Amino acid sequence: MAARLGLALGSGSARGLAQIGVLKVLDRADIEVGAIAGTSIGALIGGAYAAGVSPLEMERLALSVDVKRLVSLADIARPTTAFVNGARVGDFIRDLVGGKTFSDLSIPFECVAVDVTDGQAVVLREGDLASAIRASVSTPVVFAPVERDGRLLVDGAVLNPVPVDVAWNMGADTVIAVTNLGIPRSAVLTFSNDLPEGAIEVGWVKRAGLPEIVYSRVLAAVMDTLRSPSVFQLASGSIDLMQRELSEAQLGAADLVIAPRIDDVAYYSFYEAEKMIAAGEKAAETAVDDIRALMAARTPSLVN
Repeated sequence: MAARLGLALGSGSARGLAQIGVLKVLDRADIEVGAIAGTSIGALIGGAYAAGVSPLEMERLALSVDVKRLVSLADIARPTTAFVNGARVGDFIRDLVGGKTFSDLSIPFECVAVDVTDGQAVVLREGDLASAIRASVSTPVVFAPVERDGRLLVDGAVLNPVPVDVAWNMGADTVIAVTNLGIPRSAVLTFSNDLPEGAIEVGWVKRAGLPEIVYSRVLAAVMDTLRSPSVFQLASGSIDLMQRELSEAQLGAADLVIAPRIDDVAYYSFYEAEKMIAAGEKAAETAVDDIRALMAARTPSLVN
């Protein structure tokens, strides 16, 4: 029996569309995914994949989104709850995955949300799929929370941006994490696409166009500050740094990390899907041989 590959798909809003590119590469390489854990945009993409939506179908849908379509999904809520009610986003998710429940999925899938009443992370693995994904993507203040099973749920990225632990708990033999939060500091085998000049290596990065990795993130943050960033830029930048710190321990527990570099893409730029998907593909292509080697090493040998 082949080793069971688990994917931990992380948060990142529009940047998370790079995960579609990663799934495209795994499909082309005939690498079977045995379990998926997702948070936020990772829950949306991972849940759709587990429900049988192909990466090519996801790509076609993502490429069809323009600014007009993006705005049409924003049903304004009362300011006392959030900027966006989220009903239209919920309808979009339900159209994507159908009326499926977790038990209907072809690949085991779980997603992470946070219960705002007790401040605890909640792993959703039963019942209606669409409402679970809707809860996992509910960025606080932006989207209204989701009431589900007596809980008031928001985006799982608040506590667990890259749910590596959830993938291990699902019984995976090998866990691949996909993050859009930059190269991890921990010495975990990490793959990325070509990186901008002037960056400095952090962690253990293979085939990434060295010497090229992390000061670019710091430089970008400083330059944004010097340009008098908007309130949104300050808020999203702060969330990015918070999630980056929260993700470090999780990424260090993965066997391998795929970290597409798309720092120049804003969180809301879903209309730049082509760029992000291509970055995910390039990053994943460099990792294929090592993923196969990991799975081979974890596959029990048959002894007569």
